[in-house]
Amino acid sequence: MMHDLWLGALFLLALAALGYQLLAMWTLRTWQPVLTGADSNPLPAAHEKLPALSLLKPLHGDDGHLYACLRSFCLQDYPRYEIVAGVQDAGDAAIAVVQRLQREFPGVNLRWVLSDEKLGRNPKVNNLAGILGASAHDWLLISDADIVVGPHYLRHLQPQLADPHTGVLTCLYRGLPESNGASRLLASQINSLFLPSVLVSARLGPNIFCGGATMALHRSTLEALGGLAKLADQLADDYWLGAQARQLGKATILADYVVDTLVQEASFRAFYLHALRWARTTRSVQPLGYSLAFFSYPLPLVTLLTPGLLLGAGYGGIIPLGMVLLLRLVYHRQIMHKLSATDTWVTALLADFWGLWIWFHGLFARQVAWRGSQFKVSADGRLGGHDGAR
Repeated sequence: MMHDLWLGALFLLALAALGYQLLAMWTLRTWQPVLTGADSNPLPAAHEKLPALSLLKPLHGDDGHLYACLRSFCLQDYPRYEIVAGVQDAGDAAIAVVQRLQREFPGVNLRWVLSDEKLGRNPKVNNLAGILGASAHDWLLISDADIVVGPHYLRHLQPQLADPHTGVLTCLYRGLPESNGASRLLASQINSLFLPSVLVSARLGPNIFCGGATMALHRSTLEALGGLAKLADQLADDYWLGAQARQLGKATILADYVVDTLVQEASFRAFYLHALRWARTTRSVQPLGYSLAFFSYPLPLVTLLTPGLLLGAGYGGIIPLGMVLLLRLVYHRQIMHKLSATDTWVTALLADFWGLWIWFHGLFARQVAWRGSQFKVSADGRLGGHDGAR
């Protein structure tokens, strides 16, 4: 009796993993993204009807790609916008990059501010506090430093942003890696695991994802939710921005525009710590969903179940593994086609197995590495004191 129950439980887990794989494939099939570099969009007849926008860019150092990332925002086909970049250290290398772009694009309203404001323990929110005070317009768009966009990015997002039901407008992102293995692993996790999981979640219910690649909202919405101070101690500041706006009765809208993020991981350790911080961030805001997220790693999950299935059902126990492997290869090709990406299937499979392990580690992790420091994270996702550079 116990043997049958145990075998039945294993088969149910395998079936659930297969079900998730099929659901993700169906969701991707019906998804029509607008990719950076292919964002052609008919121009509105009257430019003067487009509201002025403030692009807020919190910066911290230069990883070698900051120039290319910021330059893409200087090339926007949009009549009225400003770019306000912020740093919190007068010696920050990002300042020289901004100054170079100011010389290259004298017609773009691009400037940088140095601020030592500290609202809490989240360094990005502290940086944004200084930038927000220097911005001129009521429509705000916050975007991380490692994001690349196409020239019609702002024009494409503006109609959904102007919808009165929109609280925060956000975008998914495609990982573009450096040539080293650690960068390719993280990019593959973004493209094959993270991005489809957000789409599946949004398909099953109201979208709750809000990511730092794009967070666009009206200044009055930010003020109504209590300002940046409400986010100052949160690890998942982007998620809580959307969540606080939803408490005001406004939606978090997932746009069809997909921006690019340049993935540059210097080592496997850097990749692991980066992925672990993301995992711990997700756990802090969706503890129940995170605890069940092992279903979103069908191949490694079914691989772990296969020895038990073989013992209980003989050679027939290998059938689920064969099915999920075949589906995973088809799924990989589907994702690469949708994203015009070039991740190899070997890298994708390695990313799957490391992803499941990092998910498991994230169940118990109490600290995260961020900007050279180790931060403690409380059960509710608030950042504690840090232990200095590591």
